[in-house]
Amino acid sequence: MQRWKKHAPRLALAAAIILVAGCATRTETVFVQEPLPIPDRPSVPTIQPDDLQCLSDDAYESLVVRDTMLQEHVRRLEAIIKTTHDTEL
Repeated sequence: MQRWKKHAPRLALAAAIILVAGCATRTETVFVQEPLPIPDRPSVPTIQPDDLQCLSDDAYESLVVRDTMLQEHVRRLEAIIKTTHDTEL
């Protein structure tokens, strides 16, 4: 028991240093955005004007609106992907 009392202050100091040192370390997580690859645009088949003659005006207009919306959507997605290529933060 005498030996314990003799080393108690040193053990307490060692325990305090370990506890304080463990709390003093700080880890910071940093996320880095890797540039996303821009996929190639698909090659879509072209439609000959003669093949569209059988469509009603409403169907033709719907086809043009659909095609325009898809092209705009592709442009938006490409713009989003290109933001990952910016090196200025």
